[in-house]
Order: sequence, then structure tokens, then C-alpha cells
Amino acid sequence: MNNRYREKKHYSVLPYYVIGISWIIFALLFPMYTVGHYVVIALISVAEFVVLRGIIPPKIERIALPYEPPKTGIADVDDTMELGAEYIRKFDEIGGELYAVSPALADKLADIRELMSTIFEYVAKNPDRLPRIRRFTGYYLPTLEKLTRTYVELSHQKLRGENIQKTLTNIEGILDTIKPAFENLYNSLYEDKAVDISAEITVLENLIEKEGLSGDKQ
Repeated sequence: MNNRYREKKHYSVLPYYVIGISWIIFALLFPMYTVGHYVVIALISVAEFVVLRGIIPPKIERIALPYEPPKTGIADVDDTMELGAEYIRKFDEIGGELYAVSPALADKLADIRELMSTIFEYVAKNPDRLPRIRRFTGYYLPTLEKLTRTYVELSHQKLRGENIQKTLTNIEGILDTIKPAFENLYNSLYEDKAVDISAEITVLENLIEKEGLSGDKQ
């Protein structure tokens, strides 16, 4: 499991009810005044518990571990990093709730959340890229929060009409769109650096050729 979460297992109480009923029935059928009778019902109880615990899977609750943002010492960058951290913590919380209703969708959100932290950590190391994520923090993240919270809320509705189901389907679809969009945003942060490196490589190649150091001489 992702190390951003810890798991808490909630086991069914049904085995305890079954064992209690077994003791009552056994006591009605057999006199409970010998050690042998207690041994028999104890063995039956253990067998019931093991079997029922094995066939009734526990409910898994994901509990998010707190995310701490990178620090740069630059006021406006650190403010954005803290804002990003707040959203990441929110999505960690939502991811835990989402896991209870749709593990597959929770995994998609976890991937998106990973992209968020990667973007923020890159900007923390490259503060000049801060203007490029204004829309990311000002629109995309709050909108994504609203959509995912709505999904969790609607998933708990016992009666799902056409409108509810359509909304759930639309939200599932938009998560598939958001992930590549965030990947493209992250890639765009390297655009200037890629151009600079390409230019430096061209200059280096030309200089090597000019100095006759390319090793291509016959």
C-alpha cells in the first residue's frame, strides 16, 4: 500500500453473534457442568470464529498521513507551497473516503495527487516557474476537490436515479482527463530548460566540429 496512508481494518461483529448463539443453543441441549462440555463448545466457537473471519473480509479504512510542504525561504513561493499542501492533505483525506466506495477511483486520485506533489516540489526548487502554476492552484485544484467530494457524497446515496448515476460517470471520466493534463503541465515546466539544453548541445557540437575533435577525420 502507498506509504502516504496507513490501513485500519474493521472486522465484522457477526462471528461474535454466531458464537454467542452457539453457546445458548449448546447450553439448552447439554448440561454445562463438566469440563468436557466447555471444551467442546470452546472448540466449536474457535472453529466458527476462524471460518467466519476467513469468509467475511474486513472493511479497509485508509487514514492519510500528514503531508508537509517543501520550504524555500521565499515568501510568495512558500505561501503557494502551503496552499498546495492544504490541497494535498484534502485529497489524501478524500482518497481515504473514496477508497471505501471505489478503490479503483481512489487509486486514480492517488496518482493525480502524486503529480501534484511532484509539481509543487519542482516549483519549490525552481521558483521562477511559480507563475506557470497559478491556474493550477487557483482553479484546477479547487474544482477537483469539489468534484471528488461530490462523488463521495453521491456514492453514499441509497437510491441512485439517472441524474446521480450520470454525475458519477462524468466525474469518473474527468479524472481520466485530469491526469494527462497535470502530466502535460509538469512537462511544460521543463520547456525553457529543454530549449536551453538543446541550444547548448548545438553550440557544443559545432565547437567540437570546428576544433576538429569529433573523431570523424579519415
